[in-house]
Amino acid sequence: MVTRGRLPLSPRDFLILLILTRGAQHGYGIIRASEEHAGNEIRFDPANLYRALRRLDREGLVTVSSDPSDESEGAARRTYALTDEGREVVRAESARLARLTDTARAWRLIPDSGRGR
Repeated sequence: MVTRGRLPLSPRDFLILLILTRGAQHGYGIIRASEEHAGNEIRFDPANLYRALRRLDREGLVTVSSDPSDESEGAARRTYALTDEGREVVRAESARLARLTDTARAWRLIPDSGRGR
């Protein structure tokens, strides 16, 4: 199993991979999507985001491509995309978190979202 030893993901890694399930993004697009979907829960400054993306690339969860025709400030913009392994890992982490959330609901720690009604 590819996910063995990869879970749990840090909240930041999970959010990056989750955002990339919607399609390839530039770093700025990832930052904007994180603000839209996570609000103040998880914040990325560019240096930390790019450090995380380089690590996720080394781990085989994302791929990086450069578009030399899209140069800003003299450097080609990089686009980040989810690998098949990255997609499997984010699915497994989503399922793990859903099970924990279901337990929290069953124990009345968080309100029932109305599912199944």
